[in-house]
Amino acid sequence: MTRTHARAALLLALGAAWPVAASAAGLELAVYAGRTVPFFRETLRYDPSTLIRPLPGVTLRPVGPLTLDAQSANSFSGGATLFLTDNLGIEARVDSLEATFDVQPPSYDVSVAAQPPLPGFDARLDLAARDARLQRVRPVSLNLRLVTSGRTRLSLSGGITRAGLITATGTLAGSLQGASGGSLPFTSTSVQLAAEAPPDSSTGRYGLNGAVGVQVGMGRNLALSAEVRGFVFKERTLRWRVVGPAANIVEESVQRELAARLLPLVVRPALLSANVGLALRF
Repeated sequence: MTRTHARAALLLALGAAWPVAASAAGLELAVYAGRTVPFFRETLRYDPSTLIRPLPGVTLRPVGPLTLDAQSANSFSGGATLFLTDNLGIEARVDSLEATFDVQPPSYDVSVAAQPPLPGFDARLDLAARDARLQRVRPVSLNLRLVTSGRTRLSLSGGITRAGLITATGTLAGSLQGASGGSLPFTSTSVQLAAEAPPDSSTGRYGLNGAVGVQVGMGRNLALSAEVRGFVFKERTLRWRVVGPAANIVEESVQRELAARLLPLVVRPALLSANVGLALRF
């Protein structure tokens, strides 16, 4: 579905709903906060056939893969439901979802030839990750929603979702440990990475969402609301790039190594969002 087709479908849906809006059974506004629970784990793959132009005198040998395990983070959402009857409505909503990554970073065996005034040395570089996260995704959804009647109401909703740009960022930082315990001319190394689906990539922007929820009336118009909502998106391809300048020759070598060998990250994001909030119905 192209962007033009999506806009046309949305306009048709709004046009179909407009004649019944005047006689609608009510309007509900809701806000939520909760936690995002992602369901994907990725091991970043290296391309061993890529020809790297290393810095003169520097040799790197990677030890182990780089693995991303998505973890939960905060979520926020808001929506409006136009009820066509007491129990059936059209819901438009925006969610703000985020995830952090538990990273198992790679290690490198490093060998640097003497380059006066720097001495030659052999070392082990153990990297650790910090601030690794899936940047906030703000899917926009258009759903059909069914609710029961009474003070305690159960609800089901589901429909189409547009995800927008998906970006993962993080920093790999570590220290060099001399192979023979000797002193080194520098010890710290840090590499910033970012991966994102290109802005013009439209094939994976659309997905589906569905939810079950419950509301408990707290007065004539106000209700305490809780829901569990799932999102499934099409496959996305995120391409890696290195961010920022290098501080030393080992850092620059690691940047070149990662930029040349890391294959694009192909993910099919699946997220579960558990939320509580308030709903106001007019």
